[in-house]
Amino acid sequence: MPIVFGKRQRKFIEEALQGEWEFCTVEMVRRNEEWYAHFVLKKEVELIDEPETVIGVDMGEWNIATAIAISRQNPKPMRGRFWSGVKIREIRGKYTHIRRNLQRKKRIDLVRRIGSKERRIVNQILHKIAKEVVEYAKQFEKPVIVMEQLNGIRENMNGSAKLNRRLHAWGFRKLQKYIEYKANLEGISIVYVNPKNTSKRCHRCGHVAQVDSREFRCLKCGLVYNRDLNSAINIAHVLIKAWNGGCE
Repeated sequence: MPIVFGKRQRKFIEEALQGEWEFCTVEMVRRNEEWYAHFVLKKEVELIDEPETVIGVDMGEWNIATAIAISRQNPKPMRGRFWSGVKIREIRGKYTHIRRNLQRKKRIDLVRRIGSKERRIVNQILHKIAKEVVEYAKQFEKPVIVMEQLNGIRENMNGSAKLNRRLHAWGFRKLQKYIEYKANLEGISIVYVNPKNTSKRCHRCGHVAQVDSREFRCLKCGLVYNRDLNSAINIAHVLIKAWNGGCE
């Protein structure tokens, strides 16, 4: 049977046929009376040796991603960037409302269908954000991207049940995987670090405090800083500290 490719997908298939990629698996999936072919491809890439710029990436509900660059030669943070989570919040809220109405009417078939549509929309947004995070990193000399290990993130949540349900649906780990493979294709390595206190520590003096607003306020040194940028800097500092043998 003929297969219709989108422009981006056709590019990958043509490169694979020319030997740039290796075909791994092809899976046929039926969705709403249509069949889709999922191709899995892989290729070998050469990663950047001895990175010079650390890109710390924090993830959260308000800003789904926040990135900041720090050079190994100069500890001063450079040109941070935010990716808002507003669009995903709107989509999640919209489809949650639709699902509740359909469940009241016992239309489980439609609940599954709109759930699939919601996932595709959110995945498209996550792919776009991942691409832009990698493009941000590429503007700096020999970058490496650092993110938090998110294993056990659900168990570590201590908010309300409603808040936990929202955060579980955000797909932070999925975004990390998208960033990882897009970065690797550009020769950029990914490092995952321990997330302990990255959101609570002052990046300037190291004091650990509770954070209850969008601003980080250090009671010890007086620093007032964007909460997400502060976290991203701390994430970058974890790797820089490891490079320096555990010393700041």
